[in-house]
Amino acid sequence: MRDRRTALQDVLVELIGEGEDIICVSVDSASRFKKVKDRYPERVVECGICEQAGMGVCAGLALAGFIPVISGYATFLTMRAFEQIRTDICRWLLNVKICGTDTGFSAQYAGFTHQALEDIAILSVLDGIVISEPCDYEDALLLGRYLLGNFQGPVYLRFGARGGEDEFLKEHQEVALGQFEPLTRQEFQEADVTIVALGQLVGLGMEAAAELEKRGYRTFVFNARFVKPLNPEMVARIARGSRLVVTLEEHSRVGGLGDNLLRAFQEIRNIPPLLKLGAPSNFGFSGERGFLLRKCGLEASLVVERIAKEMENLERHEGFFKGGLLSRE
Repeated sequence: MRDRRTALQDVLVELIGEGEDIICVSVDSASRFKKVKDRYPERVVECGICEQAGMGVCAGLALAGFIPVISGYATFLTMRAFEQIRTDICRWLLNVKICGTDTGFSAQYAGFTHQALEDIAILSVLDGIVISEPCDYEDALLLGRYLLGNFQGPVYLRFGARGGEDEFLKEHQEVALGQFEPLTRQEFQEADVTIVALGQLVGLGMEAAAELEKRGYRTFVFNARFVKPLNPEMVARIARGSRLVVTLEEHSRVGGLGDNLLRAFQEIRNIPPLLKLGAPSNFGFSGERGFLLRKCGLEASLVVERIAKEMENLERHEGFFKGGLLSRE
């Protein structure tokens, strides 16, 4: 099975085989390290259902020169162990890799308690941490090798739904810190609509873009890859070259990719119209993932209509919006 979570295990096995001093820390989540445990059982430490203790173990391992990789439900890693991530890890920029699984609506019928819709918002306030999410297996391999093997410092990697996935590109571009990956063409070109999609919503972004092109809108799609940090030069190019920027994320509209990109626009003092599409705050439904996405308007036909309506409004009031702040949800 070629999904993002499998890619994480494949990368870990490769890096350990190449001599990296990686220790996998399980918080009753050993299945996420099965391939590592089969090959290198001494490299997996079990902490039980105690995310706070797991983060403390990671901090100690990092101080001893190891590369700790902790994986578990994103909700519990980020909410229960926030104090330890903040105080023990990020304060000292320790080389700890946090891999949150079952993000967004991936937990489905497990419901509100297990739906990770606030994890990015929680960690975005911390200086020094890198927040990233791959869109498919190959992308996860590249991001995993870069962030687990090359990058020094705290990392939060999001992994969504299990199972078979679309491969959006046969060959992904190499990873550069803070850079979105262009999907429609090799590099960014001016567009009526620039869609920045995160992780498992990249396919939705591609589908919506194809329909918008049929309606006459020049559309460009990015695989976000990174939520934090964001490269200022890339952000400036997007701001200058887009009539409307749309973010797609399986996360709350508050504090996620959209808000981080808006902050980046503010820092360069160039803010294009921005439409943030994601989950409403305090979303409390259970059910099949597709059903939950539809309830949030995250289905291709609904996304297309929302963007088309925004473009019509923009065309009617282009003069009003020019140089102004427009951030909609």
